[in-house]
Amino acid sequence: MTLTPQFGAIIGGHRLSPEVMENIREAASKTGVDFDFLVAQASVESGFRGNAHAERGSAAGLFQFTGATWLRMMHDHGAKYGHADLARATKLTAQGTVAVADPATEHRILELRRDNKLSALFAAEYAKTNGSRIEAATGHKASAAELHLAHLLGPNGAIRFLKAHATNGGQSAAKVVPEAARENPGLFYRRGTRNAQSVAAVYRNIEEKLSKPLHQVGAVEKEPLRQALGLSDNLPPQRTDRRA
Repeated sequence: MTLTPQFGAIIGGHRLSPEVMENIREAASKTGVDFDFLVAQASVESGFRGNAHAERGSAAGLFQFTGATWLRMMHDHGAKYGHADLARATKLTAQGTVAVADPATEHRILELRRDNKLSALFAAEYAKTNGSRIEAATGHKASAAELHLAHLLGPNGAIRFLKAHATNGGQSAAKVVPEAARENPGLFYRRGTRNAQSVAAVYRNIEEKLSKPLHQVGAVEKEPLRQALGLSDNLPPQRTDRRA
């Protein structure tokens, strides 16, 4: 990890600009969701690139929202964050999904995934809602890995996955959440093969993937305090006198 105040920090091998860091910090402050987790998630999902787009599926933006999830977030939270007109254009269907009657308006909504500030706010709101659902299902506060699972699989898929992990971690993860496996083969299958990873292995991989950026952003957060206190990582010069 390197910290360069003018250009930002390097987290998980990706440059986190001061602007994106501030967007995420604001989202964490407004929702109460852990800042370190949101930074780590953005690092893993997009490398902090607001114009990122998944090779498979519809995921796009800083937090790689799928089209369906982004429409739901606009329906639920758009008015709160300055998009009341677009939120009104979204309607819940009988199947529980969200639809937009006008294709041009739908396109306009989906294009907002490139807005890093709004993407961070919606990611935080999504994590907050998912955390509550996971806690209700498991009886404990959701961990970073569990929140990330919910972002990848949706809350229902994450809860199904976590129950499978608790009962039989050796079973095929792709069979537990087949749709997610099709969209994320690199996570669910051993590299270069169609050999499915176990539920336990997928969970462990997610924990490991988040571990480095979580540690690094924690170090970045401490650095300003260390500087303010006049602390340094440099060893003091070796004394040459013999006085105590």
